[in-house]
Amino acid sequence: MEASIVMIYISSLLAVGYVSYMHNILMHTKNTDALVTSSCPVEMEQKIHVLEVQVQQLQKLLQEQNTSPFTTIEGFPKDCLELFKNGTRTDGVYSISPDGRCPFFVYCDMTNGGWTLIQNRIDGKVNFYRPWNDYVSGFGDIDGSHWLGLEKIHRLTREGSQIHFDIENYDGTKDYAHYQVFTVQGAATAYTLNVDAFNYEGSINELLSYHNSMKFSTYDRDNDISSTNCCLQSLDGGGWWYKDCYRLGNMNGVFGKTPLGGIGYWTTKNIPIRKVTIKLKNIHGQCLTQN
Repeated sequence: MEASIVMIYISSLLAVGYVSYMHNILMHTKNTDALVTSSCPVEMEQKIHVLEVQVQQLQKLLQEQNTSPFTTIEGFPKDCLELFKNGTRTDGVYSISPDGRCPFFVYCDMTNGGWTLIQNRIDGKVNFYRPWNDYVSGFGDIDGSHWLGLEKIHRLTREGSQIHFDIENYDGTKDYAHYQVFTVQGAATAYTLNVDAFNYEGSINELLSYHNSMKFSTYDRDNDISSTNCCLQSLDGGGWWYKDCYRLGNMNGVFGKTPLGGIGYWTTKNIPIRKVTIKLKNIHGQCLTQN
């Protein structure tokens, strides 16, 4: 990222914060011809705080680029949990660097303790019928429906991570699935998934371990063990760690579709779901040993 681009983005963030602040003031004023001097509402203060954090991160990035020929970035949090532990409590978009390399933006769920979102399906605005390269790099709106990208997920989970699925059903009820150990290996393995079902917690059956040791598949790169390309022929093209074919799940299926091919998971039949958010949190305070 060139310095001029960073400075433009910093200016844009500040401008958005100021416009949002003034809009909020005017919306809470009965007489919009008069300027209000009352204190900023708590919600607006939190949003401005998020902008300030982002500006500080970008300024740090700019300083690093001006003074160092290396790509290692110092001073960025490893993940949303680190931000949370340092006192940040506002949901929003932040820059992180899990491994000291080039930072990237993520959406942080601070309300529930500092989770880093890797996938979000809340509307049909973003097309998830995507080829391999898109699933590697990521796509969508980071503060809306998006897929973070396999390479970034690998960087987040290489030392082990928890994974949590927040599920909303069509009848308005909610479910969840929480695994204590989840990793995604690197590009040379086609981003192979490893998950441990030990100490699984959830309101649905334990299903993700069915996909353990599977490579990622897309409609243009079939790595499942099915005799057909189940991603393309059965599930309308949403990428996942398919086996033969899926349990948990088809999280990247067609938004709003309830038959097979829509977002859902499989027990004895396809269970359609309306919305899903997948998020990660590093394993802290646990000693992992190898036999």
